[in-house]
Amino acid sequence: MERRQVLQLLAASGLSITSLAAGAAAPANASAPAGKRRAPTGTASCLGPATEGSQPLPQETAELEHLYRKALQAGGKLTIWAGGDAPNQQDTLKGKLQKRFPDLEITLQVRLSKEHDVEIDKRIAEGGVLPDVTMLQTSHDFENWKAQDRLLPFKPLGVRQQFPGYADPDGAFLAANMYAFFPMYAKDGVEGSPSVYPDFLQPQYKEHLILTFPHDDDAVLYVYDKMIKQYGEDFLDQLAAQKPHFVRGTAAPAVMVGTRGYLGNLTGRTARANEPSRSYIPGKDWFISWTQRAAVFREAPNTDAGKLFLAYVASKEYQSSYGGWRTRQDLTPPAGMQPLSSYGNTDPLDFLAWMRERQHIDALKERMTSVFGPVTGESPLTDPELLAILGLG
Repeated sequence: MERRQVLQLLAASGLSITSLAAGAAAPANASAPAGKRRAPTGTASCLGPATEGSQPLPQETAELEHLYRKALQAGGKLTIWAGGDAPNQQDTLKGKLQKRFPDLEITLQVRLSKEHDVEIDKRIAEGGVLPDVTMLQTSHDFENWKAQDRLLPFKPLGVRQQFPGYADPDGAFLAANMYAFFPMYAKDGVEGSPSVYPDFLQPQYKEHLILTFPHDDDAVLYVYDKMIKQYGEDFLDQLAAQKPHFVRGTAAPAVMVGTRGYLGNLTGRTARANEPSRSYIPGKDWFISWTQRAAVFREAPNTDAGKLFLAYVASKEYQSSYGGWRTRQDLTPPAGMQPLSSYGNTDPLDFLAWMRERQHIDALKERMTSVFGPVTGESPLTDPELLAILGLG
């Protein structure tokens, strides 16, 4: 990239070549304020190596360098509250952050999104300490926090490559990751390959389905809502007649397909080659794809580190470092997957709109309770049996 283009892009983000060097201008013997980490001096990069196989862009790397120096000057700490239903789900992200920003002290707490948001609202009301960044499935929360002026607007360079509708136009939040649920079935013990949800109503699946409580996870509930719209209310009763086994969380059921006599799961993930299961992208049924939003709180202790996080997850470097669909328009999907826009039976923006319909969602949860019974069991983040299934016990 030409120097002129880099300067234009940096200027659009409020940066400059002069500001990039600002962290290096202090004398080598300058002391950092008490309790704060000293930013590296000199012109050499203070960044660690990029993730192997990723595609960093020079202008985005320059932005990361600048923001990293500022974060270290401000104390060198970053606290992230991330949504998830298994304690190891953000380990890969944390590892990439630690490798790229080796002097940054990172605290990353995984908890159900619907629990994180309650605690955040509580701390806002009581004036408690907020995390620097939150990254959650509960997309409507970000819109509420923006309306309350709780989020710090920031538009890193990478946000301009995000698909329309993914990031807030005012910079209050952006899309950090892209997720999807796919049906899964066992490699052995199944006659024929399922291709639509009603296939799981076949007698061979009776008492052999391992499912996530739909009224415990809004993303799973969304899939069931689409099933009702496509196949009618009776579909729920027919599914209940299959006597499926329900657990909390989506991580364990995906691992259990093909083991313990379980033959199918409606809201799984891409099956790995070495697993006893297969997955498929629905061709006719509606399936869920959604973005996990991220934002920096205006009153967070380490807003500079929060901005660094947003710049990193929006960068081509990070987005090119994981499989599946990505939030950026300048990346092609992995082999075997078409661009998300080519599928007529999914839409991430539809899930965002659906998440705003809280009365409808509450009514759906009551319906699920009446059909499948109440949600039971310990949190998937602490349940010893589920953790053992994931190899975390």
